[in-house]
Amino acid sequence: MLEPFATPTPAKPARALIRPISQVTVKLLPRRNQTAQERFDATVDQVLRWLEKKSGRSLPSEAWQRSSFDLSEIGAPRAAAVALAEPRSWAARLDDDDQSVLQRDWITEVGVRLDSRGAVQFGTRLICATRGDNAPFDRSIPGFAKQILRAGPAELDGELIHKTPRIIASEADVDALLALLERPERIADVVVLSLPVGSEDPSQTAIPAERFLQQTLGAAHVVVLTGRASFLLSDRVGRELSTFQQAVRTYRSGFKRCVDEASRHPLALAQRIAAWNEKGPLAFAPWLVNQVLWNTVRGYEREQRLPSFNFVRQQAAQKERSQARPAGDSDTDLVQLERDNEALRTSLQEQKQEYDDLLKLAEDERNAAEQKAEAAKEQAFKLRQRVCALEQQLAQSPGRQDVPIPQELDEFESWCEEQLAGALVMTPRAIQGVRKSTYADPELIYKALLLLKEHYVPMRIYGGEDRKHAYDQALASLHLREEHTGNATKCNGDQYSVQYAGHRRVLDRHLKKGNAHNPRHCFRLYFFWDEESQLVVVGWLPSHLDNKVT
Repeated sequence: MLEPFATPTPAKPARALIRPISQVTVKLLPRRNQTAQERFDATVDQVLRWLEKKSGRSLPSEAWQRSSFDLSEIGAPRAAAVALAEPRSWAARLDDDDQSVLQRDWITEVGVRLDSRGAVQFGTRLICATRGDNAPFDRSIPGFAKQILRAGPAELDGELIHKTPRIIASEADVDALLALLERPERIADVVVLSLPVGSEDPSQTAIPAERFLQQTLGAAHVVVLTGRASFLLSDRVGRELSTFQQAVRTYRSGFKRCVDEASRHPLALAQRIAAWNEKGPLAFAPWLVNQVLWNTVRGYEREQRLPSFNFVRQQAAQKERSQARPAGDSDTDLVQLERDNEALRTSLQEQKQEYDDLLKLAEDERNAAEQKAEAAKEQAFKLRQRVCALEQQLAQSPGRQDVPIPQELDEFESWCEEQLAGALVMTPRAIQGVRKSTYADPELIYKALLLLKEHYVPMRIYGGEDRKHAYDQALASLHLREEHTGNATKCNGDQYSVQYAGHRRVLDRHLKKGNAHNPRHCFRLYFFWDEESQLVVVGWLPSHLDNKVT
């Protein structure tokens, strides 16, 4: 007997993961022979042209009159705008589907307001809403925002936005930079890219300054510090808080030279940038862009600087209802309704204030925890560098004793704790792999780990062709090769990844010897390099991990 078809239970829609990506809030100044009203109108028109292009259809006539409109046709991105007469302001929003990732939307909010002092307040916020795969992405600023900033003078934190990197060369330049760093109302990061000693050539920064500025235009202050100016800055703030010799430093808001901690203003030294994630500046530059843009949306006060589109729309609806109310109407029900509405508004405001207070407390606590973590990371990095230097000196000393290489794996864990501490981290999964090992040459396991400690770690921290050559020679002496793990990391994510420091990390490198998959004769050591802690993390050894091919 055939069973009746079961009516499928509708799947519960996944809750969207909402993440603010970037935010720009600046003041637009009128150009010569241009009024503030004209700058306001030109800015709104530029956003409208962008909305029309992105929505893929013509905007209604009221849009080009800079009035409110709402386009929500099925199959096209939703575009809407709200206009307020007093104070003169205009806000817009576009919801656009991601073309490459299913169930991911990009939401762009824009606000333009004409103030009484003859300036235009402009802001835009980019938001990512995901219901499906949480695929990685790079943070960015909408292209139309950069075009608006290039269309005329603009200010960020009361400082004129430069369209090219600002060169800090003279004593007066350094004093002006310090004034910006210590300005109490500053909210944007100041990114300082220093030049080599004696250099005044802006092309010699560790990452391309011009490109970095264009990627963060309106979100950060970007300056290039000459070699001479680096010494002047060090004289004023101390070496711990200065930037020098092609290092890159990000000065957060609230900078105070007399009492500040260096760890609160992250410094990347030139050698660290050169070895960043094996790609050097090509990997460091986008990482820094992501950090700077993330800082623009971290604070709980971001919506105070740029109210959300929904908030502006609610304001407009309130004013519309107020204007639509019949004049002189004294109906008792209407009066009572108004009282009830007022009581509700008061209650909502109190709840919002309580929420804002809690959010501020949580934000302050998180910032304090992050500062503590940054300080610990910086201290660990300095200690790691010191340990590496001392170990290299010890290795070159005449009376050096070789590290004992056991012939069995019985004491493997204690040997690792004694010999690898501060250079390699052995995950529990890696320890488990060794415990179950049937590999015929246990000594190679120990020697491969020592090779990573003595050659790979110094090469990653300090760089240089000499260290790379020494590492290659050490590999050859053990008949080992180091390679990228390859496509297996995509096909077998769980196999080729480990949990480390609260994140899932891919084992993207491995040492190998032998091509057979017999665990007695095939050696593999899977690992990744953690840039923040400057450590090798070993995720599996000594056998070959399975993939779809094997």
